[in-house]
Amino acid sequence: MNQPSPEEILELARQRIAARRIAAGQPTRAERVWGLAFLFLLATLILIFVLWPGADLEWKLYAAVHGLVAQKHLIFLGEQPLPLCARNLGIYSSFLISLLYLWLRGHSRAASLPPLSLLVTLGAGVLTMLVDGVNSVLEDTGQTYFYLPRNDVRTITGALFGIAITPLILWVFNHTLRSNPEPERPVLDWSDFGGLLVLNGLFILLAHSGLALLYWPLALFGVAGIMSEIFTIFTMVMAALLGYRRRVFSLKQLGLPACLALAPTILFAGGLALFRFASESW
Repeated sequence: MNQPSPEEILELARQRIAARRIAAGQPTRAERVWGLAFLFLLATLILIFVLWPGADLEWKLYAAVHGLVAQKHLIFLGEQPLPLCARNLGIYSSFLISLLYLWLRGHSRAASLPPLSLLVTLGAGVLTMLVDGVNSVLEDTGQTYFYLPRNDVRTITGALFGIAITPLILWVFNHTLRSNPEPERPVLDWSDFGGLLVLNGLFILLAHSGLALLYWPLALFGVAGIMSEIFTIFTMVMAALLGYRRRVFSLKQLGLPACLALAPTILFAGGLALFRFASESW
C-alpha cells in the first residue's frame, strides 16, 4: 500500500480542520472572506447613496422607499416630514426593534412557535391594523368610515403588526437554515412580548413628539427598517437556493447569500421607485 505524499497529508489535515470548524459552528476561510466582502459592499453602497451628487439626503431617503410605501399620512418632526407614512414607520421600525431585541434576548436559535394564547394576541394585533387600514382607506376615498383616522393610531397598529411578523420570520429562518435550532425555545414568550410593547411604545412617543432634532435618527431608522426586512427575506431565499438548508451555525456563514441578496434588494426597491416616479409623471 502506497504511503500518502506530504501534499496529500496536508490536504487531509486541512479537510479535517475545516470539518471540525463546521462542527464547532465556526465559519470556514471562504465564508469569512465572503463576510468581509459583504461588509465592504454594504459600506460602499451606503457611501454611494449618501455622497451621490444632485440631491440632498432627505430627498434620497424619500426616493429610496417611494415605490414601497404610500407616503401619505406623514409624520412631521419640526417642519420636516418623515419619508415613511405613519403606519409603515410603525411596521418596519418595529421589525428592526423586535429583531434586535429578540436576538439580544437569546432567541436567535429559537424554533418553537409562541404559546397559543400569545399567537391569538399577535393575531388580534394584526387584525387591529387591518381594521384601522380599511377605516383609513374609507376616509381617503370619501366613503363612510367608522372613526376619524389618526396618525398615532396608524403607527401603533403598524407596530403591532411588526411585532407579530418578526417572530414568524425568525421562526422560518431557524427552521429552514439553522443546523442547531432550539426546538424547545419559543421565538417569543409573554415576558419578551411585554418588553417589545414597551420599546415600541417609547419609539412611537418619540416619533410623535414633533421634536425636529429627532428627524434624522427616526428617518434613517425607518428607512433602514424597511430595507432590512426586504434584505432579510432575499438573503433567506438566496441561502435556501444555494443549499444552506440546515447548515447555518452562525450568521458569519451567510456572507455569500448576503452579497447576492444585495442586488435583488436594490433592484426591487429601486425598480418600484422608478416605476412610481414614471407613473406620476405620466
